[in-house]
Amino acid sequence: MDTVDIIDKNLRDQLEAQHVEIIDESHLHRGHKAAGGGGHYSVKIVSSKFENLNVMERVRLVHKALDEEMTGTPKLIHALQVKTFSSDEWPS
Repeated sequence: MDTVDIIDKNLRDQLEAQHVEIIDESHLHRGHKAAGGGGHYSVKIVSSKFENLNVMERVRLVHKALDEEMTGTPKLIHALQVKTFSSDEWPS
């Protein structure tokens, strides 16, 4: 399973996400010395778990769902751009 698939699975399983979009932007950061082997990703997530949460609380939930990928060995994610939407905020 590649990193994009792992991110998708964790967000869907742990946040009960109805919609997940992942863009692998690692190729834009080739040679970035601080990457430590992890990739750069941009994600959009729609989840009812984001209802009544502010931006920071939402981002914390996402980071918690992807903690192992961001801090484990090997480190799969170096940088993560996050856009979150509650079910009501996402156009159907």
